[in-house]
Amino acid sequence: MADLDNEIQLKEEELSARLKGMRDEALRRFEAINGPSSLHKLHAHIGRNNNTFVDSVRMQFQSPDDFIARWLDGLKDEVLESREVIARRRRFGDMKRTVELIPEMLQDNFIKEYIYLFLERNFYRNFVGRVRAKPEECLWQLWFGPGNLSWGLFISPAHRLGEWSNDKSQMRREQYHYWTIGHVMATGFVVPDSEEPMKFGSVANFLQFYETVLARVSNSEYEKQISKRFLDYAKNSETPEDVPLLIPELRYAGKETKHLYRLDFCVLNPFTMKMVGFEISPASSHMAIAGIKSKTQVQLNVGLAEKWAKESDKRNRYFNDFGISVITFSDPELSDIDACFGAIVSAIEERPKNNVTIGGAETALQEAFGAIEL
Repeated sequence: MADLDNEIQLKEEELSARLKGMRDEALRRFEAINGPSSLHKLHAHIGRNNNTFVDSVRMQFQSPDDFIARWLDGLKDEVLESREVIARRRRFGDMKRTVELIPEMLQDNFIKEYIYLFLERNFYRNFVGRVRAKPEECLWQLWFGPGNLSWGLFISPAHRLGEWSNDKSQMRREQYHYWTIGHVMATGFVVPDSEEPMKFGSVANFLQFYETVLARVSNSEYEKQISKRFLDYAKNSETPEDVPLLIPELRYAGKETKHLYRLDFCVLNPFTMKMVGFEISPASSHMAIAGIKSKTQVQLNVGLAEKWAKESDKRNRYFNDFGISVITFSDPELSDIDACFGAIVSAIEERPKNNVTIGGAETALQEAFGAIEL
């Protein structure tokens, strides 16, 4: 991490030096567009809309180019939303705003290079905040495990006044990817009645805990088989710290012993921010009705309807409250447990697709700006 910090600092210094060498000419060209001005105003037009053109608080960016492309794409959307106001300002000769100035500035290749370097420096100055995932607050602490056996996975655990919570000032400084094995190695697991988190000395030690404790608390042979495959997958990974954790028995209502629902497994992918739950649902356990021989067809139908209503409520609650979609493995799927685990691996290995490029975003912006008529 120290090497990465040094690289980021050197990159920021290099960009600052290039901007310093260009700023007099950039200001001269900016004044040709906007009239007498200052370097401060030039920088303000570029930098003050980082959370307007892009949601830099919540969005995760893969690279400086990704940040710049999405910034341009957001500016294009702002132009489209403001086109009537822009047209009116043009008719009456009113002072230009940022949403008009930036597209004009980008038509000058020298100023365009200056803007892109300025945004690239901003990316490196806020490197951790730009590249890391931004989870919703409901996912800052997760509780999992059956019955009285519960563990917590917190983003930045702090024990205060007899309760576990997150240290919000520390959360933004954490370097690991959320909900991965590396997250577990950094924070450990929270144990409800302990003032210290359960820490693991190595990835191998954690995987041994997963195998001897987490994978054994289930009575389902299907769940045990999937847990075994996850352990083999993690052990064979070149970078196990970056493997999203296959969370067993994720609780809906937190650490309380009497909890409403649990998901058999869950993968929270910090690279895509996609949350996927997996339910092992053989008919023998999920659709079984007691006393079937003594019930009429009407009674059986009512019983099945109640079972299905509960299953639907469970899925709806996890989706509505946590953004977790649920995939169900029923009897036909469970006949091929490797295929089931393949679906889980797909959720673990998915990475974002960068569909926005600087060139494409720039063209779309200029088309939108050029289409505004007086």
